[in-house]
Amino acid sequence: MDTTVEQTDKQLTIPAVTVKVERDIESSEIEFHFTKPFRIGRDKKCQVALQDIAVSSIHAEVFFKDDQWWLRDLGSTNGTFNNGQKVKRLAITGKTKIVLGAAGPLLTFEIAGTPHEEKTIPDAQQPLAYYKQHYFEDGKTELAGQHTMMVRKAFKEVRQSMTRRYFKIIAVVGILGICAAVYAYFKHEQVLKQQAVAQDVFYQLKSLELAYAGVQRRVAADKDQALPKEFVDYLTKRKELTASYERFVNELGIYGEDLDEKEKTIYRVARIFGECEIAMPEEFVGEVMNYVKLWRSSSRLPNAIRRAEENNYAPMIAGTLIEHDMPPQFFYLALQESEFDNTVCGPPTRFGIAKGMWQFIPATAIQYGLRTGPLVHLAKTDPRDERHDVEKSTAAAATYLRDIYDTEAQASGLLVMASYNWGHNIVKSLIRQLPENPKERNFWNFLKTYGDKIPKQTYDYVFYIFSAAVIGENPSLFGFEFEKPFDRLSLQAGPHTGTPTATK
Repeated sequence: MDTTVEQTDKQLTIPAVTVKVERDIESSEIEFHFTKPFRIGRDKKCQVALQDIAVSSIHAEVFFKDDQWWLRDLGSTNGTFNNGQKVKRLAITGKTKIVLGAAGPLLTFEIAGTPHEEKTIPDAQQPLAYYKQHYFEDGKTELAGQHTMMVRKAFKEVRQSMTRRYFKIIAVVGILGICAAVYAYFKHEQVLKQQAVAQDVFYQLKSLELAYAGVQRRVAADKDQALPKEFVDYLTKRKELTASYERFVNELGIYGEDLDEKEKTIYRVARIFGECEIAMPEEFVGEVMNYVKLWRSSSRLPNAIRRAEENNYAPMIAGTLIEHDMPPQFFYLALQESEFDNTVCGPPTRFGIAKGMWQFIPATAIQYGLRTGPLVHLAKTDPRDERHDVEKSTAAAATYLRDIYDTEAQASGLLVMASYNWGHNIVKSLIRQLPENPKERNFWNFLKTYGDKIPKQTYDYVFYIFSAAVIGENPSLFGFEFEKPFDRLSLQAGPHTGTPTATK
């Protein structure tokens, strides 16, 4: 024995110690018995020689002192561990287990003549961080045992395999993401193209109306004459374009589930007034709802509707408008002008005094066949002024509205309203600056191009009429109690024009 090993003067009474070695490279399980001090290490001079790289040449010694066996680490490279704790000196009592190095041989010590205590100690009694560092991080290869090296090699191969798998998964997910983005892009582009084509169809329909406006008037003027072939061709073409546009509207889901019933009503009324709902500005719906709130803040709308109902104006006005191939919803233009009061007179202006339900100024009244009375220069009701005659002035208004529709407004119902409002002549000059075709001269482009130049009076005028028409389609939906003004009308196809006429 080396002289550094501690001796004892009670060697005759030293109990035997049994050392059982597990996980040794050369032998999976060996056993030693000692009654004298001994050393453990890789060196062949050691009494317990273990050929494992985790074991130092002279790793530890075991000696008897103070009536007890002790184990002492002799400054080993990889340390000595008991119950997961690194130890320098340890008393051997009962059945004691130690591990040499992080995952080296496991040694079980048992003292002869002591009660048997079975302590379950894991094979590797080390903190988790230690094993992560020992097995799975790059370390000193020359100090690692064969077992450790095999674990590291296996882990490296598994990690490389999983890395390749993850890269494949990431690549597949990336490709799928790119495909989805490309698909979404092309789908969006397809929708934009469909919308553009749908708008082209809509404005072709408007152009067709304008092109045959003169023929339609001649047919309407002589109802006893057979329909000329060119007019029959026009009706056929109009029907085809209308059906084509309807298909686009359905395919694009313009009236889809994302719209509530109020929004759908606004879209439908825009279409009724000859505006393309597909091209409607995003802010238009919100602005209409603002004017609906303004109508709800006063009793003006329900009072006017009640006056029209009491005088049975709705069937007469709607029927006259339909005979001129104009939407019956222009009924609400008269509401905005006079609240259906045929006796009303406007203030004096340089154009004269406007009178009657449709508020004709003298020059326009005469132009459309209405006779003015002797009180033409006074803001007083004049029984002999035909502007106060409801039926005659309504017929003149329908003709006037149709003229604006066919010329200045280029088949845009909302531009008709803006043009009818004589409060500001600047409006007509702005409209005339737009190109003379329905695709470019319409209310949407008018708002976009001249939004900051449109007089507030005209802006309010158009939105009050439009929002009143929206409310009139379903009054209860918008919080009003009166009935829809046209509910009692029966609309059927006219015998000559192919457009609806109204009957009581």
